[in-house]
Amino acid sequence: MSMVQVAAAPYGPLSRAVPRYFLYGEMPRQAEPGFVHVESLRLRSDAHGWAIAPHLHDGLAQAFWVAEGCGKIQMETQLLAFTGPALLVIPAATAHGFAFQPDSKGWVLTLAAAFIAGLPGLETGRGFAAPMVGSLTAAEAASHDLELVFSRIRDELEFSAPAMTVAVAALVQLLMVAIHRLRPADSNGPSAGEALWQAFRAEVEQRFRASHSVAELAANLPVTRGRLDAICRRNGGRTAQQVIHDRLVLEAQRSLIYTGQSISAVAYDLGFVDPAYFSRFFVRETTETPGGFRRRHRSQA
Repeated sequence: MSMVQVAAAPYGPLSRAVPRYFLYGEMPRQAEPGFVHVESLRLRSDAHGWAIAPHLHDGLAQAFWVAEGCGKIQMETQLLAFTGPALLVIPAATAHGFAFQPDSKGWVLTLAAAFIAGLPGLETGRGFAAPMVGSLTAAEAASHDLELVFSRIRDELEFSAPAMTVAVAALVQLLMVAIHRLRPADSNGPSAGEALWQAFRAEVEQRFRASHSVAELAANLPVTRGRLDAICRRNGGRTAQQVIHDRLVLEAQRSLIYTGQSISAVAYDLGFVDPAYFSRFFVRETTETPGGFRRRHRSQA
């Protein structure tokens, strides 16, 4: 399998840079805990000229099965190509957009994050915890029979036969097994301190604009700075301070790509009191100036 694994990041509901929808084109609203929706790839893509502008969904994760065709996906700041058969996984609140080859065939599955978390066994929620863009071999596609899994979910939702919810949950678990097996081996399975890792990421997500300090963001967690750094390294490969910096950089990149804000406005929005310091911070973290990053992405677009 030709697989591109995109590094996970705590993408969250506080972003103001990217349009948000319930389903694409629909006003945002709170998803019911058991929300599951599946539709053909053509349904929305054809209506939009097979180009879906960058956006995100709060509380909703997605899996795309591209049986035939190809395209490119913008996942946060990365532009990745895929060729069917391909499986794409998009965690909740992750900025993404598409350009599909016209008449590509496949399915789009949208799930409430609460529905995923409630599935038993195999640490299934982790299947949608990190993005994945993978073109499968014919043998892999046949082995997991993802076309059947997606179409059976559609049938169950459409006909509402007795025990429909049980059947849908079982089919989604089959999809989770496929995601688990198709990911690189070192990305599967829980790691030590994951609960604290997720708690710290949540604190960062809620307050990264108000504070850039590890001590302040971790004040409510029962953990020392040294242990927090060790947990962050085990789960994300970064120190706690680097996790905060990564989140700031991600939001800065979103603003530079998706809005017309001035660089000074981006800096102030992220809690920097000095735009010049923000520019130095951005260069240190990315090796590009904010203006250079914006120009490069606009030229690519």
